[in-house]
Amino acid sequence: MAANAKAAANKKPTAAKSKTTAARKKPAAKKKAPAKKTAVKKKTAKPSAKGKGKSESGYSDKSPWQKKKSARKVAEQPLMKALRAEHRHMATVMQLFADQLKAVEDGELVDTHVVYEIMDYMVSWPDRYHHPREDLIYGRVAEIDSKAADEVDTLQRDHDRTATRGREVLRDIERWREGEVSGAVVAKSGRNYIDHIYEHMNVEEKVVFPHIESVLSLQDWRELAEDDHLRAVADPVFGPRVQREFRNLTRKLRRNLRRGVERGTMVEWIGIEALMESLEVLSMAYESARNSASDHARAAWEDCQDMFRDSPLTAPFQCAANNAKLTLRLLEDVAEISRDTYGDLSRVNQERKDRVRLLDR
Repeated sequence: MAANAKAAANKKPTAAKSKTTAARKKPAAKKKAPAKKTAVKKKTAKPSAKGKGKSESGYSDKSPWQKKKSARKVAEQPLMKALRAEHRHMATVMQLFADQLKAVEDGELVDTHVVYEIMDYMVSWPDRYHHPREDLIYGRVAEIDSKAADEVDTLQRDHDRTATRGREVLRDIERWREGEVSGAVVAKSGRNYIDHIYEHMNVEEKVVFPHIESVLSLQDWRELAEDDHLRAVADPVFGPRVQREFRNLTRKLRRNLRRGVERGTMVEWIGIEALMESLEVLSMAYESARNSASDHARAAWEDCQDMFRDSPLTAPFQCAANNAKLTLRLLEDVAEISRDTYGDLSRVNQERKDRVRLLDR
C-alpha cells in the first residue's frame, strides 16, 4: 500500500492533462540551458587568473588552492594560530639576520655568536618542528581535496629544500668564523636563504592557510589535535624558557625590541612636540592677522569720520575709495603673514625629521 501511495504521489498529471504536462516539460528543458552556459563561462574565465607560471621555489599559479571558497566563517583553530605565531617569530629572526648580514657586508663589527645562533635556531626549530607539523596538516588537506595534492607535494618538498639550504648556510657561517671563507660568501648565501624563507611563508600565509581553513572541518581539527606529532613543543628562543645555546640570540632580539619601543616612544614625543609648536605658530599667525584687520578697520573708520566732517557731499565716494585701498593693504599683510607661517611650519617639520633621523644613527 505504501508503494501504491508513493506512485500516486509522483503521478501528478492525469491522462486528460497529458498535453498540458508535455507543454510544461519543454520550458523546463529551456530553463536548464542557460545554467549550463553560465558554468562554461566560469570555467573559461579561470585561466585568466594572475600569477600564472612557476616561481623559483616551484609553486604554480596556486589555482587548486583557490577553487574552494569558504562560505562559513570559522574561528581560528589553535593549530593555525600557533603556525601563524611561529611565522612571526621566524620573520623576526630573519630581520635580525638581514641586519647582521648588512653589517658584515659593510665591514662593521658583528657578534659572530649571534650570526651562528640564528642559523642554528632555524635548522633546529623550524626544520625539526614547525615544517613537519605543517606537512601533517597539508597531508590531511590532500586526502580531502585531491586537486591540491600536487601543491601539497610541492610545499613538502620545499620544506626539505629549506632544511638543506639552512644546513649549507650554517656550514658557511662555521667556515667564516674559522677564517676559511669571506663575509661576502656568508652574506650571499644568507640573503638567498632569507628570500626563500620569506617567499615560502608568504605563499603559506596568503594562499595555503586560507585554503586549509576552508577545507578542514571541526572534526578534522579534533582528529589532528589528537596526533602526538602535532603537540606543541616549547620554542627555545620565544618560549617560556630560553635554552642556553640561544642566549646571545635571545638577548639581541630583546635589545632590538626594547630599542624599537624606545624609538617609537621618542618618535611619538617628537611628533607631539612638533604638533604643539605648529599650533603655537598658527595661533601667533591668527593673532597677527586679527590685529592687522582691527588696525585697518579702525583706520578706515577714523578716515571716514574726517572725510564726512570736511566734505559731507563727496565723503561717501572718498570713503569707498579709501576702504578699497585699506582692504588691499590688509590682503597684502595677510599674505605676508601666511608666507611667514608657512615658512615657520616648514622649519618645525624639518626639525622633527632631523631629530627622528638622529635616532637611527
